[in-house]
Amino acid sequence: MSDPVVPQPPASSTPPQPPVPSEPAWTPIGKATEWPENGGRLVKVGARRIGVYHHQGKWFGLKDMCPHAGVSLVQGPIKDNQVMCVGHGWLFSLVNGECTRGPTGVKVAPYEVRVSVEGAVEVLA
Repeated sequence: MSDPVVPQPPASSTPPQPPVPSEPAWTPIGKATEWPENGGRLVKVGARRIGVYHHQGKWFGLKDMCPHAGVSLVQGPIKDNQVMCVGHGWLFSLVNGECTRGPTGVKVAPYEVRVSVEGAVEVLA
């Protein structure tokens, strides 16, 4: 006598998919009145350290770490849409994160920043 055949569930025709990374979302980080004009503040969104700057009436966000030595960029002065790293004087564009004084091709990640009608500052991260 042979062993009974145990039916097997049908094999799935679609392979398992890796988890989809979460999309960036607008995250409230404070009130516009908490930022000095022509100044920056460090905010944390999850594990990200982001320098958020209010300069000449506009809002900018950059990864808050100079790629050269890891110095916090929000400690530096802001002038002409640029922030200076206090470590070695490199300048980074607030608009796109590109190094404007220092080695060519170096940049820090930019982040979009907006202010709501109610005055809440939000970063897309």
